[in-house]
Amino acid sequence: MRQAIIIIGGYNSLWPYYLKMARDLEDLSGLRAVGVPLMIWDWQKAERRQDAADLLRKLSETVVWARRRLQAERFILVGHSAGGILARLYLCEQPVWGQVYAGVEHVTEIITLGSPHLSDRGTDSGWFLSDEANRLVPGTPYAGAVRYRIVAGQYLKGRENGTYRERRAFHLYRYFAGRGDIWGDGMVPLQSAGLDGTETLVLEGVAHSGKMGRNWYGGSKAVARRWWPLRVSDAAG
Repeated sequence: MRQAIIIIGGYNSLWPYYLKMARDLEDLSGLRAVGVPLMIWDWQKAERRQDAADLLRKLSETVVWARRRLQAERFILVGHSAGGILARLYLCEQPVWGQVYAGVEHVTEIITLGSPHLSDRGTDSGWFLSDEANRLVPGTPYAGAVRYRIVAGQYLKGRENGTYRERRAFHLYRYFAGRGDIWGDGMVPLQSAGLDGTETLVLEGVAHSGKMGRNWYGGSKAVARRWWPLRVSDAAG
């Protein structure tokens, strides 16, 4: 069974930002890695409409393209930040904003990196994307067919009266988790990055993005090696 990796970028990100991650994952796994061509305006449009249909359509189109061009039968979805929420929604066998994707038929594993699953706050988080995922695909409903690998960074503790970065983390954590004096990756707190039904792999010293530190989830092959499931490396053929 030929597999390939599809990377789904985070909120307001550009696909080229993940090119190094793609090459690193190819080296680690022996699989081809491609990305969903999401741009900043795609996310802004989704936020304005409170509807991620266009984002999911691009993910679905990337899967179709990869099946044809790479001759891949199954996929490992790597979702950074909000991209991990899109990965969960893509699996759904019910209509998601009017369209059924049923990506569970094509996916063997999803890996989420610092994604705001917000499992500790239920479905009423206040952010449309997490709320929809927690309503339609709460926890790990497809664990019988798809492996879930949930990754969180323990990089910075929020402090209301700390440094600029600590104060910023404090307010971001408070938005996601209701309190700010906790640990996280600089943007998403540990408890919000977890997903009900599976364990969370916590990476000490790993930041949410390159804006917060060079040691972010996709910053180097050394960091990627800490979260990449090496057991799939023999499935490249």
